[in-house]
Amino acid sequence: MKKVFEKQSFFSVPKKDLFQFHERPDAFNLLTPAEEEIEVLSTASTLAPSDDVVRFVSKFLMFKFRFAMVHTEYEPFSLFVDEQKEGLFQSWRHEHRFFEAGWREDPSSCLVDRIEIAHPLLPCFFPFVQNKLKGLFAFRHQVTARELSKTSAAGNHSPMKAVIVTGATGLIGSRITEILLEKGVQVYAFVRNPEKARKTLPPDAIPIEWDFHTPEKDGWKGILAKADGVIHLAGTPLFEKRWTKGFKKEMEQSRVLGTKMLVDAIRDSKHRPQVFVSASALGIYGTSPGGVVEEESPPADDLLARICVNWENEAAKLNQENVRTVLMRIGIVLSTRSGALKELLPLFRGGLGGTMGYPDRYINWIHIEDVARMFVMALFNGKMAGPYNAVGPRPVLNRDFARAIARAVHRPAIMNMPTSMLKLVIGEAGEYAAGGPQASSAKIEQAGYEFFFGSVEAALDHLLQ
Repeated sequence: MKKVFEKQSFFSVPKKDLFQFHERPDAFNLLTPAEEEIEVLSTASTLAPSDDVVRFVSKFLMFKFRFAMVHTEYEPFSLFVDEQKEGLFQSWRHEHRFFEAGWREDPSSCLVDRIEIAHPLLPCFFPFVQNKLKGLFAFRHQVTARELSKTSAAGNHSPMKAVIVTGATGLIGSRITEILLEKGVQVYAFVRNPEKARKTLPPDAIPIEWDFHTPEKDGWKGILAKADGVIHLAGTPLFEKRWTKGFKKEMEQSRVLGTKMLVDAIRDSKHRPQVFVSASALGIYGTSPGGVVEEESPPADDLLARICVNWENEAAKLNQENVRTVLMRIGIVLSTRSGALKELLPLFRGGLGGTMGYPDRYINWIHIEDVARMFVMALFNGKMAGPYNAVGPRPVLNRDFARAIARAVHRPAIMNMPTSMLKLVIGEAGEYAAGGPQASSAKIEQAGYEFFFGSVEAALDHLLQ
């Protein structure tokens, strides 16, 4: 009987640096947690196939299990494999794969640890083994990130020392904050409730009270003089509630008035940030499925499009102040933490998933890791300015999006909800949840971005592994 365990993590360094960390003589000992009571008897002098044998003893309760591992495959900076020569299992194959993506001038990497285990009694005790592996590899990846951050901090060549992030506790903002801190950048998190935010923000992020509802509380303005850049993400989630008249007003004001308050303060500041990266949305193009939309395509004339136009117009005022301004038109962000995918998963896992609304409209999806790193690229890439579609390279039809989710959770996609019924359930928002035109990612790729996830299937496989 064979089972597979997999753990993936992203690191803000090129894959060469990540690979070379694993080649350090002390790497195996660093990646071995003390509480696991593992006695390392010998290590290998190389990750390449050789006569070296990694030997260790693992203690569990009163039992001791001896293991011997050898390296069997090696591709510099891309792959190495170790396999069990002696030990508890019938077979054990551990594949370490290294991928690189993000901004080509400052690439990031992904580490995939994939373990194939075989044992006649594995179905009986695999849940225990899996739980142990989860803890072990969470530790290993945390240690890897910590050690790499030491190296990055020592040789930090980031063009910026401090950055303001509004909406830093949200889905995209929290990941951007983590990435910037990994790069040695001080993050000032502009949030409504600093005390509440401290519980979720990384310890090194500094929460600052900022709320467009209370412009009289303007202590945040002094931070502008310390910041080299601003990433502006704050805005009420569009699909958080039914679109009542009051909620529509909140949707617009949280974006337009919030941006205006920031922009006006920057214009009045003697020391201005170099760049202002503002969120926007693909809603600017409307919902009509005809043709492919690019950044130069005209805006539509509906509620979301008008909000987006006013939102972008406020941010663009900084162009007159010699502050480089980038507008990121975000698609459907795929994450299991929040957003559309999280809301859909219970239905699909229960066998009740299917096409929501118009089957022939496009879902312009993007993985959370890719969209977060696009924002960081926009911050650091001095050649970027104006609007960019923050979407994956291959949008899919609504019906194909449903099929992809169903395949990823091993369920059928037979239930279809017409747009009329979708509107009954969630109101006017149903028109927008059902997709829109196909959006091109060509401009951001030309700016130098390479995707970690080039297809919706790859993105879902990673998120739902």
